[in-house]
Amino acid sequence: MAVIAWIIVALGLVAGAVALAARHAASIAPARVVPPGEKVPVTSTQRLVGWSLALGLIPAVAAGALVAWFGPDVYWDDDAVRLTVTGLVLASMFILVAPQALASLWAAHDDRRIDERDRGILAQAPTSQAAAMLVVLAIWVVALTESFRGEAGIPRVYMYLAFWSYLLVSLLAWNVGALLGYRRT
Repeated sequence: MAVIAWIIVALGLVAGAVALAARHAASIAPARVVPPGEKVPVTSTQRLVGWSLALGLIPAVAAGALVAWFGPDVYWDDDAVRLTVTGLVLASMFILVAPQALASLWAAHDDRRIDERDRGILAQAPTSQAAAMLVVLAIWVVALTESFRGEAGIPRVYMYLAFWSYLLVSLLAWNVGALLGYRRT
């Protein structure tokens, strides 16, 4: 259970790192001046990213809750639990990657749903991914090293969980970075 506590701490630190990286990336671009009382309209891409993040978090949190509830050993040994968690992670990844795929498709076909503001924000969104993944990597390394000090090795289940968490954090960071970019403009 100590590793699960480290994962929870890692997710909190990742959220902070993503927010800082996205805020820094957004500060590079000049802020758009909007007259008082007016709002910048919400674009199709912004709405898609917001919904993707909200809906993608549901299966990701459910997968994490199942691993925390059953524990890593039961997760690894029980096929039903492992396949359920894997399905939830894959569903979350599919939902979280949708804005990237659709925005690329829209940009390739010169669709009106994506404009210059969207292109700029989506180009800066990946800047938060590296910081988030490095924080998760550091926390996994420290947690696993401390938890299995003196052991012959680290059980494979933790490598598997670390792999899935890197992928999910990368996609979550992209979506959060994009939303923070829209908030800035």
